[in-house]
Amino acid sequence: MLIAGGTVLLMLPVSTEAADRAGFITALFTATSAVCVTGLVVVNSSTYWSTFGQTVILLLMFVGGLGIMTAGLVILAAVGRRITLSQRIVVRDTMGATSLGGAVALGRYVLIFAIAVQAVGFVVLFIRLLFDLSVGEAAWQGLFHSVSAFNNAGFVIFEDSESLSAFRNDPLMLGIIGALIVGGALSFPVLAEVVRRRRPQSWSLDTRLVIIGSVGMWVLGGLALLLFEWGNDATMQQLSTVDKVSNGVFQALTARTAGFSSIDFSETRAGTDFLFTFLMFVGGASGSVAGGIKVNTMMVLVFASLASVGGRTRTEMFKRELPAAQVARALAVFLLAALALLVLIASLALTESASLESGAFDFIDVLFEATAAFGATGLSRGITSDLTDPGKLVITLAMYLGRLGPLTIALGLALRERRAVYRFAQERVRIG
Repeated sequence: MLIAGGTVLLMLPVSTEAADRAGFITALFTATSAVCVTGLVVVNSSTYWSTFGQTVILLLMFVGGLGIMTAGLVILAAVGRRITLSQRIVVRDTMGATSLGGAVALGRYVLIFAIAVQAVGFVVLFIRLLFDLSVGEAAWQGLFHSVSAFNNAGFVIFEDSESLSAFRNDPLMLGIIGALIVGGALSFPVLAEVVRRRRPQSWSLDTRLVIIGSVGMWVLGGLALLLFEWGNDATMQQLSTVDKVSNGVFQALTARTAGFSSIDFSETRAGTDFLFTFLMFVGGASGSVAGGIKVNTMMVLVFASLASVGGRTRTEMFKRELPAAQVARALAVFLLAALALLVLIASLALTESASLESGAFDFIDVLFEATAAFGATGLSRGITSDLTDPGKLVITLAMYLGRLGPLTIALGLALRERRAVYRFAQERVRIG
């Protein structure tokens, strides 16, 4: 419904600078990208959309970032409807509440937290942009990019700037945007527990896995970018050492979820593209604004694999044992998401076969684009606007499935979970 409403509003003549109606596919693509907080665009957001159109995109990013479950919970509470037991279970599992009674309260806290952080981000960005823009323009740009950054949406309306390339020599600006991205990608339950319990030893297992996994992937992304792009004249070679490091750190923060870019990813080397594709597929934390299969899922699979390699039949970590059902659920989410992504990549390769055959696109462009869409990450190798209309529809579907698919699979498996009353006889098969 959000996507449909946004599409209709963006097709109004008042939504474009030229006062011409945006095409259906352009409006649908943009609305889906905003609601699914992805950030892929087929037109220049700063010049194509009017202030009204940009306001529509801002509202779609805000509601989409809050998430279907949180927004639905707030709406139900606002209209005075009674929230059923099954709805409470869904909200609890999605947002990380520890009890059914805490689900509604947690929903309110998440809404307050989201508004508060975006308000602080707006003030900080407004002050920074006052040095370059008029008061009114600085206020609008600060508000839009605070919402876009916290919700990991990746939309940018700075003029004469490809994403955040105009700020590649501005560590302060990159730091502000990066901090907002982290605030949205780690999820409220994790941040609340880190603030409430200062000692890592007292953190829950979920929080430990999110922090360890996130830091590990930030380090991997930053080192990969510096290693492969340090001497690349088309991306980072011309930058100073300080700017190289600040851009490397920023891209490591944004690669998994937000899609802002301060360098040209159409010129990055193969090693960077490969590792960033993996980071986009994983995404951020469960219950956050981020996409992907979630770092929680990946960390469960990592520890399950380590347990198997170590010859242990149970998945154990930090003196805790994970239920076998959760390991199986994580594996199901991973496999089904990977299968969906493979189908989307093949579909995009089919729709763009002419460009692939002519050499206008490389296969890595198609792979990168489909993964960025499915992982709700707006990074692109510069082919989005050149896609055919069927290709744009494939990417639109990828953004929708990537935003809701892993969440729907996980919740569906959680609600279907039941203890078997009998077991079959065991039989082994050859593996490896």
